[in-house]
Formats: sequence, structure tokens, C-alpha cells
Amino acid sequence: MPRFVPLPDRDGPPGSARMWINPEHIVSLVPKVHRDGTHHILRVEIKLVGTPAFDAWLGQFDSGADADTRWGEFLRDLAARPTAEG
Repeated sequence: MPRFVPLPDRDGPPGSARMWINPEHIVSLVPKVHRDGTHHILRVEIKLVGTPAFDAWLGQFDSGADADTRWGEFLRDLAARPTAEG
């Protein structure tokens, strides 16, 4: 059964997903961090099989270290093995 990982919805309530992706279809990921003067904004450029690359918002953080932590969490979510249902 396919496994899906959520991409956060910047405009929705905390914890809501804008879309879900199947990690097996990922071709490439490129982290992008920029500052808005106060915060570090983390986005990821995602290329999936059969689609053009697109950017997804991963969060707004008070420090670069916090953005790095979130990036690591995102990679761990993608690499996680599904648990047996039961």
C-alpha cells in the first residue's frame, strides 16, 4: 500500500496538509531558506516522477538552526518505514 507524507498548508490551521506526497515518487529535493527580516522561511523544491518541480512551504522559524531541525525532521518523515497495521 502506498505511504503518503503531508506537506504543510501555510494558510491553514497548524497541522493541516496542503497536499500529500508518496516518498517513492521523489526524484529530487532542494531545501531553500530565506529571511523576511525577522524569520527564516523554509521551503523545499520537490521534483516528483512525471511532474515539473514545485516549491512547498515547510515553515517559518526564529533561527537558521530551527529551520535546519525542521529540514531534518522532514527527511526523517520521508525515510520512515511504514508500521504494520493491525
